[in-house]
Amino acid sequence: MANIELDGANKKIKVDSGDLTLDVPGDIILDADGGDVVVADGGTNILKVTNSSSDVVLQPQVDAKDIIFKQYDGTTVATVEDNGTFNIPANKLAIGGTAVTSTAAELNILDGVTSTAAELNILDGVTSTAAELNIVDGNTSATSTTIADADRVVLNDNGTMVQAAVTDLKTYIGGAFVSLGSASGTTDVANVVFDDVFSNTYTRYMMMVDYMLPASANVEMRYKWRKSDSSDQSGGYVYSGLAKRHANTDNYSVPSGSATDSGVLTYNIQTGNGEHGVRALFDIYRPGTVDGNATMHYIVGRGTYRSYNDDSSQSTHFYVASNNYNTTAFTGIKVYFNSGNINSYKIRMYGVVT
Repeated sequence: MANIELDGANKKIKVDSGDLTLDVPGDIILDADGGDVVVADGGTNILKVTNSSSDVVLQPQVDAKDIIFKQYDGTTVATVEDNGTFNIPANKLAIGGTAVTSTAAELNILDGVTSTAAELNILDGVTSTAAELNIVDGNTSATSTTIADADRVVLNDNGTMVQAAVTDLKTYIGGAFVSLGSASGTTDVANVVFDDVFSNTYTRYMMMVDYMLPASANVEMRYKWRKSDSSDQSGGYVYSGLAKRHANTDNYSVPSGSATDSGVLTYNIQTGNGEHGVRALFDIYRPGTVDGNATMHYIVGRGTYRSYNDDSSQSTHFYVASNNYNTTAFTGIKVYFNSGNINSYKIRMYGVVT
């Protein structure tokens, strides 16, 4: 039977062997006026609980030792290390019942962040993906995406980030020329038409004929204005005057050509070896405006092609001025040969920013 004795001099309860169980009907209260409660093992102090101005201090009593918190099954849930680190096992931190899945390295990114709450709240509602944000972060990869007029680019507009249409950017950077369309082909067609390209948006237009080769010889290149209902202009009066210069002479001739419905641009275009058909630059002025004045367009044709009364080895340049007195705004133009088809062609239309 274990004996418990009170030694007045040593002030201790001593048990000869076994465990000591304090079994009381109420609470067990340790009341130490000195402010410390010390837990010892075999005479070596292990842990001290100290009252520090009513703060509770838990302090290991062996140097370089930690305070370890474990579950019933022995799993460590937290460690207060000797160096002062409070160490929680990975994936074991939760706030308000929600697990924190960020790694320490990820959380360390916030170290030194000086953003205010208001600045961070700007991110609330951002729907960008990581891939989209990485494009801003010096991403050097490129794609083969085809840029279209409906696409947008992000610009800093005097401190405000905005999305600008590619068409606006093209107009600003490109300066003078805005593409309104192009047409090309290598299969015979009767004509090439540009509808709904002329308006009050531009005062002048430029049509570039890279080449327009006839399917048969001895033909004339002509044009007709087009109306808003995509029909040819009829009536009115068109006059085309052509100043022709031979490549190896200084002789000029001015063949006349006029029609009530169409303008004559070139004469007797040939086909055959080495022929390139028509190559021309059309400078078209105010086709979409009607204000009582004549709608004017000037055409400069240049190319290597045979023409009226030329030797087959010569080149001819046409300098053409054509007037059209009209009361209807033109919205398009059609080019064709007076007979036969167009064998192949490449034509581009531009609005000229003035």
